[in-house]
Amino acid sequence: MIGLLHVAALVGATLIVVRGPLFRPIQRLWPALFQCSQCAGFWVGAAAGASGVVPVGHGRAVDALVVGAGASF
Repeated sequence: MIGLLHVAALVGATLIVVRGPLFRPIQRLWPALFQCSQCAGFWVGAAAGASGVVPVGHGRAVDALVVGAGASF
């Protein structure tokens, strides 16, 4: 249940990155990544999995792929 809550928080973080006015200057620099919810969601999830914020229990590289895939919607 906690893992699901973490993934929901990562989806919210993705929406903030993609649609938030704070990130508009970054969105102009690289629009292909920061204006696509699925692309940004994967990288937000991959960063969270690789850093150990959302551990799945299979090592950092696999955690990054699993959480990245789960956070991209």
